[in-house]
Amino acid sequence: MTTTPPQAMTEAPKLAVVTITRPGLLVAARIAQEHQADLYVSERYVSHIPADLAEKAKTFDGVIKNLLPQLFASYDGVILIMALGIVVRSIAKLAEDKTRDPAVLVGDVQGRFLISVLSGHSGGANRLTEEIAQTIGAIAVITTGTDVTQTVAPDLIAKEMGGVLTPHDNLKRVSSAIVDGDPVLFLNLDKVPVSALEGSKKPNILVADALPDPLPPLRAGVLITLASSLPSLGEGVQTIQIVPRCLGIGVGCNRGTSPQEIEDLLGEVMVREGWHPDAIRAVGTIDLKKDEEGILQLAARKGLPLFFFSRSQLEEIHVPNPSGIVKKYVGTPAVAEPSAILALNMAPPPWGGSPVLVVEKVKSKNATLAIARWLPKGSQGHHTNQNGKDHS
Repeated sequence: MTTTPPQAMTEAPKLAVVTITRPGLLVAARIAQEHQADLYVSERYVSHIPADLAEKAKTFDGVIKNLLPQLFASYDGVILIMALGIVVRSIAKLAEDKTRDPAVLVGDVQGRFLISVLSGHSGGANRLTEEIAQTIGAIAVITTGTDVTQTVAPDLIAKEMGGVLTPHDNLKRVSSAIVDGDPVLFLNLDKVPVSALEGSKKPNILVADALPDPLPPLRAGVLITLASSLPSLGEGVQTIQIVPRCLGIGVGCNRGTSPQEIEDLLGEVMVREGWHPDAIRAVGTIDLKKDEEGILQLAARKGLPLFFFSRSQLEEIHVPNPSGIVKKYVGTPAVAEPSAILALNMAPPPWGGSPVLVVEKVKSKNATLAIARWLPKGSQGHHTNQNGKDHS
């Protein structure tokens, strides 16, 4: 079986630690050793680099503003052992968006304090700050409101469940309502397991898996669902959606089928089912199609992992619509339906459950498509989409 690397499988963040002073080198070297970070050292302190790091350490001219553009482009996290003022002035023009900026941490040269400066949640800076501070015996300084008030954070929930938060522009308003202690409803329509919403919570955090009737007075709401059409929480209520990435797409097609035909078919099905386009997690097909441009481009354009399965793997999956014609030409009675299920098995969401075929194969002139959905434990027996179609 050949695959492209699934995005769902988390890799350790790529880290860089930088120092521009000799005292700071002791702190930076320890971080590099304990957290597998690349060490950047001002060239004037080359002779002071510890022997076990000397070969791998990278030197620069000591002017941090010259180095930072390269670090922003190449690393998930950047730890800077220097004065906070230098860092603030140097990153001012580089910081673009919390969903794209790397985590930036700043520590003093004595290793007493470590500050989460940029991308606290989306980039993981807060968690990284706590982890590294524990390693070097520093005090972690976190200023994110939802963290210091010890309440729930929508962007961390999205990260925990491997979901997509949208629209990101509303996050600040919803988070402000949470921190202010005003009523915020977390409406988990898809019943996705979310540890942050279990157990005791602040009194202003309301959790439900169905729209309350009557609706309580709310300032904001977080809707956890893959539906493209959302219920109203009342006039003036600020809302964001967390879209669970829980759909697997299985594709079969004639040789030379255009990418547009496959994408159009997928788009039609997603609209018909009422599902958000960001809910797709993975794509699968038969290994005979590993050079099929239409399928390759579908996955590439949407940034999705693509899995190729052998005929024997596909035959092992029981599906409702086997075809003698498909068996005759490709050696297995089905491609799209079993591929959808297998793709989710290869790249499952980070919560318990299993894949269920929810859209049986549909066809265009040259393509066939099916969709599986990862359903939480206990909900496999019965499922309907927002249009009321039974997927039992």
